[in-house]
Amino acid sequence: MIDKEYKRKVFDRNAKTYDEYSSLQNKISDNLFKKLDLIEVRPNIILDIGCGTGRNGEILKKKYQNIRLINYDFSINMLQEAKKQQHNPLGSKSDFVCGDIEELSFSDNTFDVIWSTSSLQWCNNLSDIFKQAKSILKPGGLFIFSTFGPNTLFELRSVTKKISHYQKTNNFLDILSIKDKLNKNNFINPVIDSEEFCLTYKNINKLFLDLRKIGATSG
Repeated sequence: MIDKEYKRKVFDRNAKTYDEYSSLQNKISDNLFKKLDLIEVRPNIILDIGCGTGRNGEILKKKYQNIRLINYDFSINMLQEAKKQQHNPLGSKSDFVCGDIEELSFSDNTFDVIWSTSSLQWCNNLSDIFKQAKSILKPGGLFIFSTFGPNTLFELRSVTKKISHYQKTNNFLDILSIKDKLNKNNFINPVIDSEEFCLTYKNINKLFLDLRKIGATSG
């Protein structure tokens, strides 16, 4: 189980350095935006769950004019960084809500689009999140997200488990498991695919630095 209060403190501590070290997360987000370009949607209100420092929200507001964007994250410091980064074009509005992704306390049928990228891996019950997302989406609304697959950090997982006999990385779900959870929560014809990104490090200290500066550590 992920200790949410501990992770909140970690992300609060690393909010100011996140953007400098989040090149992989940005690549993943940019790929998801390319997929969003292929979908015909005209949203009025969008929820960005796990918004982090607000980079994706700023792109969403440039992409869709006159929208209301709800930035949602459990780190208050991340939300403060998002406030600094985002601008409100004429007709657009941003709100910033601090809360747990697993406790989406919004009214039913509220959002046209729910967006999430590189955040769902910090949740303990993905099926429950899907249930909540389905409830707060408007009929015909879009839930578009990315998360990490089972090959993520597999080298580090193998090494640390041999050294300490304790797994120090997350367990990441495979595509079939995610699709099954979406189907069980009544999402219609979910489309899921996977892409592989490979980052090469000259030494392991740089890997640990990147993980620490984005808050993706166990310590």
